[in-house]
This record gives sequence, structure tokens and C-alpha cells, in this order.
Amino acid sequence: MAQYSPKVALVTGAGRGIGEAVALELARQGLKVALVARSQSELDKVAAQIKESGGTALSYPFDLADVAGIEGLVEQIEKELGPVDIVINNAAIAGPYGGGWEVDPEAWTQAININLIAPFRLTRATLPNMLKNDWGRVVNISSGAATFPMGRGGAYSTSKAALDMMSRQFGVELESPNISVISLYPGIVDTAMQTEIRTQPVEKVGAEMSERFKGYHSSGSLSTAEPVGKIIAALAGEAGQQFAGKVINISDPAVQALLND
Repeated sequence: MAQYSPKVALVTGAGRGIGEAVALELARQGLKVALVARSQSELDKVAAQIKESGGTALSYPFDLADVAGIEGLVEQIEKELGPVDIVINNAAIAGPYGGGWEVDPEAWTQAININLIAPFRLTRATLPNMLKNDWGRVVNISSGAATFPMGRGGAYSTSKAALDMMSRQFGVELESPNISVISLYPGIVDTAMQTEIRTQPVEKVGAEMSERFKGYHSSGSLSTAEPVGKIIAALAGEAGQQFAGKVINISDPAVQALLND
């Protein structure tokens, strides 16, 4: 039996940063890419880059806080591009900031919806075709914040910890050796989220969190998105099967080795 060849990838947060980098890399590898984010203009910019390079991409402006609309989004993508073989759950928000007794409960719930419920529903909506084809990849972009309380950003750390368990849970539930769900800690990357956190008032995010994120920037510790995008694209290919159901860090030697494959 011939090895299955994936054709369609869905990337959230695809308008900039890590999402843009992985979308460009997947398109370079010949996949059709569904670009999902809130900003039409940012998506169109990335789609134009892909098309200029001879690739195929369509823009899907969508707010992932609208979790009830996710199945309809996937249905539209699969109608226009074909069954989704790869899902990169990259979109996330860092706020709200403050103690759990201070923040707006609706804002806290929205963060959980975007960072956790949306990845679950995207995974759930695309798995039937992955199971039918006996091949699929879901890469959940998590964070080291999943392993410790994040100052005054509790919704973010809570959602990422749950996202990691979701990846592990799917690893137990899925019986096919050809379908993998992975959580990746991408490291400290120069993204809009980094800028947002370090420019918040100290009283909003707390002194420790403010100083830490400002320090990442001033010390030159932030990496660019491009190598992260290449590693995520590799995890979305055959190399990703070895990490099925696992939570991995981009600094792990086995993960770094993917850059050399």
C-alpha cells in the first residue's frame, strides 16, 4: 500500500509570527494551506506570499472565541480545499491579566475558549477524515507557562496546562499509529504576545512578570519565528510520529535534530 501523502494543512494564528512562519514552510513543502486568524489583511498578506511562490492558500478570517462556529469553519475549508490532514493549533491570547478574583470572568472564559476549547474542537472536527485516511497530524503550540503559575496571567497558564493534557489524552485514545497529536513548547520567540506582555503596566501584570519579559527582550534572548516554523512543519510530517501523545520542548536534542533532516 502506498504511503499516504498529506495535502491540506490548517494553521490558526496564521497572519503573523509563528503561525505565518509555519504556514509559509508548509506551503513551500507543497501543501495547500488554510490560513485562519481574525485579521483579513494579515491573512491576505501571507496568502499573497504563498501564491507568489507558486503555492496554494486561502484566507479564513475567523475569531476562535466563537467556538460554536468552528465545525462550520472546518466544513467550509474541507469543501474548498479538501480534507484537512494537518492542524496547527497556534492561535492564543495571553490575557486577561490580574488575580483570579480581579479579572472579568467573561474575559477569563474567552481565553480558555481560544487557547483550549478551540484547539479541541478543531481537532475533533478534523479527526474523522484523518481516521478515514489513517493519517493525520495535530501540533498544539503550548508554552512553558503550562508548568508553572504565570504571575498575573492565570488563564493563559491554566489553558496551556490543559492543552498539554489534551495532547496526552488523544495520544492514549487514538489507536492508529499514523495519527499523532503533539504539544510543543516553542521557546521564547519574538512575537506580538511578547510585545504585549512587556508593554503592559507593571501593576497589571505584576513586577516579576514585567521584569522577566522585558529581560527576554533586552538580553537578546528572543528567537525568530522562522526556525520554529520549520520545526513545527517537520513535526507535521513523518518525523512527528515519534512524538505522538507527547509534550515536547523545542530545546530537546531530538526536536532540534529535525532542523537537520
